[in-house]
Amino acid sequence: MGPSKNLSCCLLTFQENTIVSKQDQTLSFTRRAMMLLSMQGVLTLGLVGRLYYLQIAQGKNFKILSDKNRIQTIYTPPRRGFIYDRSGIILANNRITYRSVLDPDEKENSREILEKLRGILQYDDATIAALWEQIKKSKRRLPISLKDNLSWDELAQLELHAPDLLGVTVEKDQSRFYPYPLETCHVIGYVAAASEREVDTDPTIGITGNRIGKNGLEKTYDTHLRGKHGLKQVEVNATRRVVRDISSIPSISGDDITLTIDFPLQQAVHDILQREISGTGIVLDVHTGAVLAAVSHPGFDCNLMTTQISKGDWQKIVQQQGKPLNNKIISGQYSPGSTFKMMVALAGLTAGVIDEDTQFFCPGHYDAHGHRFHCWNWKQGGHGTMDLQHALAASCDVYFYSLASLLGVDKIAAVAQAFGFGDCTGIELNGEKKGLVPTKNWKRIVKQQAWSPGETINVSIGQGYVLSTPLQLVKMMAQLVNGLHPVTPHLLKDRKNPILPRLPYDPEHIKIILDGMEQTVNSPWGTAYASRIATPGQEMGGKTGSTQVSRISQQQRQAGTVNDRPYHLKEHSLFVGYAPIQLPRFAVSVLVEHGGGGAKVAAPLAKEIMIAAQRLVPVGV
Repeated sequence: MGPSKNLSCCLLTFQENTIVSKQDQTLSFTRRAMMLLSMQGVLTLGLVGRLYYLQIAQGKNFKILSDKNRIQTIYTPPRRGFIYDRSGIILANNRITYRSVLDPDEKENSREILEKLRGILQYDDATIAALWEQIKKSKRRLPISLKDNLSWDELAQLELHAPDLLGVTVEKDQSRFYPYPLETCHVIGYVAAASEREVDTDPTIGITGNRIGKNGLEKTYDTHLRGKHGLKQVEVNATRRVVRDISSIPSISGDDITLTIDFPLQQAVHDILQREISGTGIVLDVHTGAVLAAVSHPGFDCNLMTTQISKGDWQKIVQQQGKPLNNKIISGQYSPGSTFKMMVALAGLTAGVIDEDTQFFCPGHYDAHGHRFHCWNWKQGGHGTMDLQHALAASCDVYFYSLASLLGVDKIAAVAQAFGFGDCTGIELNGEKKGLVPTKNWKRIVKQQAWSPGETINVSIGQGYVLSTPLQLVKMMAQLVNGLHPVTPHLLKDRKNPILPRLPYDPEHIKIILDGMEQTVNSPWGTAYASRIATPGQEMGGKTGSTQVSRISQQQRQAGTVNDRPYHLKEHSLFVGYAPIQLPRFAVSVLVEHGGGGAKVAAPLAKEIMIAAQRLVPVGV
């Protein structure tokens, strides 16, 4: 074989090999392409499946979650109803404020959020700890209040740090405001945040910022004053800032209420009582029972109660002498002292034990059952021979000791109960006490002891077991001077009280007692003669009283150290009265805790109050 033939064979072989190699490469590329296409197809199918799951299968759920993050529901507080005095003076209204709240979805991060707010809202460790406990105990998916009544500086700081405070928002609010807190705190009361127990009884009051009446008329008429919340849906961005309003349901304002209180007179009574440490002053319309003024002194600033009161402010209130939080008008229970003698006198007249001319001799003491009972005038040798009217005017204890010994306690109790002692008056204030009118049966059941005659003697001058409230005393006075028509002391101007039958006593007997009360103030031998009103047509009648809170020993009497006792051991000073004498319009009750004798302390205050009432309250109002 020649060289040319060999070369041709080699070229042919090379070409064949090249073709085979190209075929192998094409086949290998095709396999790889198929594998890639297969993988791409699998991924595409997975992506499509995932999209189907998200968009179709779970689309509704994710839409809800998305809207929840994007759309927020805000409760809009209603305007709490205003409270007015009888002539339209505002005693309680609202002010626009702002508060910071925490989204309930951020509860898990609340500790960190509170630490961030430390410098912004001036939180101390105690405040943070209290808020942390509140957040942990919160069981409801409602915004949690972090701070009320934000200042403008605090608002600015919260806006500046908003990106770092996810879950913290600022809401517009309204805060209850009392223009005259010290003068009206015990009548109006105050509002505050609802407790968990209160929310459990009424879930609608658990809404953030919804404060409810805690005391006074704010509590009694809370459901009327509160109104109903509105709803507003807003769209928010990632930082929880409102982008736009979506929809809203307006809130419904609470009802306004108008009181019987005459605020100028209320303020006058408050100012008059300021010279004493602790006491009460009440003025009642004798015909209707409308309370024209009712002051328990000292008062407190009820505006402090509407927000998160500081520990320091709270301690100042609870530690103040005179117990400002105690509404003495309705819950102070005191022995009525000699102001109770009208009930004893009426019981004696009704039973026929005495008449207008019956006399008893007062040597300054009364000996009975192995004990000596002193008259307040014992030091001067007693009052001598006294009839009923003179005994009332001079407040002779021995006269009433003698009368009560003939009557017995049960007959005295029957008259006192008919005039409202021993029962609530029905005024629209929570926490009213009943007082106590003792009887033989009461002691046998409660004390499991027999009644002793000496206890009747104590009851005759309004001491011993007898207890009454200042409101019960002024109610008694109103019914004595209005023709024996029962009255229900009330504060709501439009309140309709039932018409009750006249008290079943002889008007002639009432006239005898009223003549004695007129002499108490306007006759030289009367205990309140120094407090008479000299202006013609404005004269006042009344009765002084004092009640011991500690026993006075014979040694103290003989040594003349009775008035040297510490403040808390001195007797309470009382006066009940009415004016004007000819056509009574007003009844008054004044009590000064540990003030001493009623003639020297309570009666002069009552005189000023009665002058103010006749000057400030127009005839026919």
